[in-house]
Amino acid sequence: MRVSQVAPGFVRAVVDNPPVNLFDPTVFAGLNLLRSCADDPANAVKVVVFESANPDFFFAHLDLAKAAEVPDIPGGQSIVQSWPGFSRWLTNAPVVTIAKIRGRARGIGNEFVCACDMRFASLETGRLCQIEVGFALVPGGGGLEWLPRHVGRGRALEAVLSTDDFDAETAERYGWVNRALPDAELDDYVDRLARRIATFDATALATAKQLIGGGQPTPTENELAESFGAIRALRRSEPAQRLAAQLRERAGGSLASAELDLPQLYGH
Repeated sequence: MRVSQVAPGFVRAVVDNPPVNLFDPTVFAGLNLLRSCADDPANAVKVVVFESANPDFFFAHLDLAKAAEVPDIPGGQSIVQSWPGFSRWLTNAPVVTIAKIRGRARGIGNEFVCACDMRFASLETGRLCQIEVGFALVPGGGGLEWLPRHVGRGRALEAVLSTDDFDAETAERYGWVNRALPDAELDDYVDRLARRIATFDATALATAKQLIGGGQPTPTENELAESFGAIRALRRSEPAQRLAAQLRERAGGSLASAELDLPQLYGH
């Protein structure tokens, strides 16, 4: 995570975890440090914009092999134990959270952006996807809880059960993202919005968030933890193990080589 102050009250957080921006314990440690910074009133943070250094991937997906690890670095926490609380923070913190999406936000990547207050995507490159059912799993930690709230039951089922990429234009039409903007306009639009928000009174911003959230209840930490536990349990099942092996074989021995078009690997 690369974090910088763009203007008073406006912080930019850039995910930079080559080669495909896996959501792993090191990235999560950086996010937890950012949370601590934003929660400290002395820093006067009003808005945080999350983006990616990789134009092809916002977040590829969770690194399941490392999800339970706790790195011995500042901010190190177990993703398994702490993700539900962090997801809730994205939604309920007094600071405004904005996702600027270029490339693919799949699995926990989509769950991350859905937990943010606002989402803006590149019209040319933005892709959103819940990949889990294609691996004999279910979305955990937000996909099952957030998508119906954003897009409705039918469209949430379409996204989760098809396990396919949804382009930014479709995502905007569904209400999945606020706007799909031409890539050349995305930075300027989000920058102007964040700068404008950062000029307003912090208490007014936090109160507006709280009242809007009260009228549209968000997933509870228990709900997020329950689905996150389900994906971990299913990962150990025979169907998931067998399918993962088949997909690795289909990809030539490594799923990493197929990340760009991962939904096509298990598509028919």
